[in-house]
Order: sequence, then structure tokens, then C-alpha cells
Amino acid sequence: MSDEHAKDNSGNVVVYPTVSCGAEAVQDSVVILDLFMATSPDHLKSGDRRVVTALHPEQARHLAKQLHDAAETVLKARKDRVAS
Repeated sequence: MSDEHAKDNSGNVVVYPTVSCGAEAVQDSVVILDLFMATSPDHLKSGDRRVVTALHPEQARHLAKQLHDAAETVLKARKDRVAS
């Protein structure tokens, strides 16, 4: 992550839990990524912030690879902790 992200008064990066997400191809030209996030614990069930973005197919593949690699890192770390 870069230092360009929004930070709170304590200097922590502001993140929102994703409560649902989806992606679909539109008109055989772009991939639409749809994220619903919660900005407070009161909104954890359905989310209160929505971000919809269009990605070129190459961008979507790149994002998918980054997400896959990051998830594998987390899953491996969890497995290693359990095995210890």
C-alpha cells in the first residue's frame, strides 16, 4: 500500500470492510467491479458505501492476480500459525 491513502487523526490508514462485491462484463468491452462497504459497525450487514468502477480486461486480470496472491499469502500465514 502506498502512503497516498486517507488517514485518520492517529495516522492509521482508513479502511472499510467489504460486505459484498461483484464483477461482470459489460458490452464485451469492460469489467465492472461493484463493492459495498461499511463505514461503521452499524452498517456491517448491508453496507452504506458503494463504489462501482470500470476496468479494462487487462486491469481486471492484474487486479485478480494481485488479490489471488495476497489471499494466498494470508492463507499460508494462517496455516503456518495453526501448525505452530
